[in-house]
Amino acid sequence: MWSGDERIEIDVPVSGSENVMVPVIRAIVCPPGDAETVLLQRRADVSEPVFGCLEIPGGRWRSGESPVAAITREVSEETGVLLTAIDGISIEEIGDSRSIASLHPLVVVAGIDAAFPAIHVVVIAEGSGDLRGAKGETEDVQWLAITGLRSILDERPHDFVPSSRFALTAYIEMLDSA
Repeated sequence: MWSGDERIEIDVPVSGSENVMVPVIRAIVCPPGDAETVLLQRRADVSEPVFGCLEIPGGRWRSGESPVAAITREVSEETGVLLTAIDGISIEEIGDSRSIASLHPLVVVAGIDAAFPAIHVVVIAEGSGDLRGAKGETEDVQWLAITGLRSILDERPHDFVPSSRFALTAYIEMLDSA
């Protein structure tokens, strides 16, 4: 896995002879009606190679969770923000108590030259709440205007978890082209 500074080895779950990949779901969260401000947090686990880096909230998408449940849980756990709207997710029942979801997210694929690719599904959402970190996981939860975000991305790109940097850059490009 690439930490942003160096390659580190991690154990990868295997099924048969294939590496198992757990999807990651993340959100670019804006306050209601304000697409020019985004929610950021800083990694607080000192054992992680991305300790101290800025990122958008999200995490592992658990088995049995809908995309809405997964991202709502992750954002709330990590930041205290409750999502009020999520763009680009459609869910349809297909019978026998099964559902299928269609998402129109940004997708960032990290680790393409490592043991396995990590697919980060990134949705655009709105939310509000009392900002707080998750002890030992996240800290410095903050709203940041796009103008400030652009400056940090341009001047200090390595301040970000790489997958979040790419997602935020794509989001800014979407805003610029709208």
